[in-house]
Amino acid sequence: MKKSAYFSDVLFSFLLVVLITLLLFRHFSLSLALSFPLACVCGLLAACAIAALLKSKRKNLDLKKSDESQKRKLLLHLALLSPNAQTDFFSHVLTAKRVSLLRLSTNDTLYSLLFRFAPVSADEIAKLSRQKTTKAKCVLCDRIDDEAKKLCAVLDIRVKTGEEVYALVKEQELLPKNYLGQESPPNKTKRRLQTAFSKTNSRRVFISGLLLLLTSLFTPFRVYYLIFSFILLFASLLIRIFGYS
Repeated sequence: MKKSAYFSDVLFSFLLVVLITLLLFRHFSLSLALSFPLACVCGLLAACAIAALLKSKRKNLDLKKSDESQKRKLLLHLALLSPNAQTDFFSHVLTAKRVSLLRLSTNDTLYSLLFRFAPVSADEIAKLSRQKTTKAKCVLCDRIDDEAKKLCAVLDIRVKTGEEVYALVKEQELLPKNYLGQESPPNKTKRRLQTAFSKTNSRRVFISGLLLLLTSLFTPFRVYYLIFSFILLFASLLIRIFGYS
């Protein structure tokens, strides 16, 4: 929620409650001198309540966005990990013993790790079903297609997808400090510089400088407009010549 919208909602709540309570107090024949301050108090209390509610809502929304971003990074990280690294990672998350590559076991469950960019297919589930074990079977993956999900229900194979996997890893406080597939700080800085100083931006900078130059003809602050317009026009020339293609 933007700050302007937040303050606008709080102010609207205050004015609305003041108006309603003022009319209500006047209806009960209270004097205007008494009704108005009482209405303002009611409006203030309502505004405080609305402000607290909106802040809580905004905080929850920010947390959800943060969790969603973290979840996407984790699932990409898992898909990029080698099978050996995946197995080691989940042996700590599940406190399970390594049976084989991408296979882990606890006292009562045999886990199969199927993290990749494509959804898990019914053929892969059918292959897992042929593994002989007396333990319950569980698949950990990012996504699974509908046919595979139906087959899991028929074969009594549990499935934990991206949301549950993220919650499990987070609960164990084992989220990676560095995620695979993320830009390094130097690369991110370079990309932002390339975007900011792209040659295609020279036209926008030139138009901005030209508009400031024209505005200087009609404003009392002519010197300031002229200075900034010349800076922008000169910057557009530099970007055009030395900017990133």
